[in-house]
Amino acid sequence: MSFREELSKEMVSELPLRDAIAVDQHTVLRAAIALMRQHELGCAVIVDHLCRPTGIFTEQSVIRMLIAEASLDSQPVSDFADPHFFVVKQSDPVSKVWDLIVGEAARFVCVIDDEGQLAGLPGQRGLAEYVCDCFASQIAVQRLGSTPWMLQREGA
Repeated sequence: MSFREELSKEMVSELPLRDAIAVDQHTVLRAAIALMRQHELGCAVIVDHLCRPTGIFTEQSVIRMLIAEASLDSQPVSDFADPHFFVVKQSDPVSKVWDLIVGEAARFVCVIDDEGQLAGLPGQRGLAEYVCDCFASQIAVQRLGSTPWMLQREGA
């Protein structure tokens, strides 16, 4: 079975998910950025009153906010929500996350449960960890700073 077929068989619920930072659309910029720094995460997911994702505030949003000279204490995150916002269900195949990260250059993908509520973020790291764990025999890993195996001499 091919790599692509394997990714299509597995469900997003199998991916390691990071806890997402959930903020209200009215959360001021300073508060959202403080949460992102505190949790060492590059985004905050904007959710409605039922915890359903409605947008995402990312590091790129912060750059746009700085360029616009926005007021950190009065403007809400919704004013600078990232236009590239991706959501998948836990029941979707992992290949859908792969397609978004590889094909759409998505840095963050929101995962929702059956009720449409935010369940977490797999992101690029989560997908890479999953691929390495599930396909270890197909992935050659080289230690950082070492000589690549194909350049090492054999014999005397």
